[in-house]
Amino acid sequence: MALHGYLYILQNNGYEIKIAQSRSKLQAFYPIQIRISSEYLWTYGLTTCWSIIYNWITETFGNIIDNKVYRIDLCCHISDIDFTTDYENSYKGNYKKTQIFNSGRAVNCLKFGSRNSKNIYCRIYNKTLEIREKHHKTWFNDIWTSYDLNIDNVWNVEFEIKSDFLRKFNINTIEDTYNHLCDLWEYCTKQFIVKIDPINSKVERCPINSDWLEIQNAYSDFISSGLIERNKQIQLDAKALIPNLVGCITSYSARKGSKNLSNTFNSIYKDMEKYLSNKNTNFENEVNYKLSLLTDKGGKK
Repeated sequence: MALHGYLYILQNNGYEIKIAQSRSKLQAFYPIQIRISSEYLWTYGLTTCWSIIYNWITETFGNIIDNKVYRIDLCCHISDIDFTTDYENSYKGNYKKTQIFNSGRAVNCLKFGSRNSKNIYCRIYNKTLEIREKHHKTWFNDIWTSYDLNIDNVWNVEFEIKSDFLRKFNINTIEDTYNHLCDLWEYCTKQFIVKIDPINSKVERCPINSDWLEIQNAYSDFISSGLIERNKQIQLDAKALIPNLVGCITSYSARKGSKNLSNTFNSIYKDMEKYLSNKNTNFENEVNYKLSLLTDKGGKK
């Protein structure tokens, strides 16, 4: 039986590849789905991991027409930081739900947001403890040692960034992801959740915790392009068309011998209706088609 439309699954330590038996009529359904393991991402980096699987797909199946990212996991490992003392008053942000988990009497995991949502979900947890209890990913010890982290007390600040949030900011492809890694991390650590020093009864007057400031800069080596909400970007794109429209309309007016804007628009209206009628369509149909292109680009279903 096919799993969510995928009939074949290939898997090794680096990748999980789901392959559909045939092409779907749904534009949102892609015939190949890829999941890259954390081990490969930590070992080789995102660029190399994508290059490896990209080359394999093109050699095996042919050219890749398009790609779309449905989930991005960003994290930062850091040691010897206290995330749990007075945790009830030490965090602020855009999340609505908080969960706390203990190991014995000690807090070992804090969760912010909902994993079932399609936006952002954050976990801050004791990575050292996880590896010891589950006896896997021990290869992290070598990485931590190389970065002078205390392997006995490493914590992971991790964000799952889901499709609704990505589409909101027009992040669709691997290439978009490259360009916005720093922006995504800064949003997660500066808006979605912030660790503060609770020294004032009013949260907004509390300073950001100095260790959290270090975490906020974890992706500063990547280029920052800025996040613009998709709706705002569409409005900006519309305004960017004005110079071309002015040029076309004034050229049209000159050829029609009209210096009155209202008369020009009336003339454009009549000529457009005749043009669209000859194409067996109308203005509403053409606008709906352009809207569908914008919708598909944004990943809506």
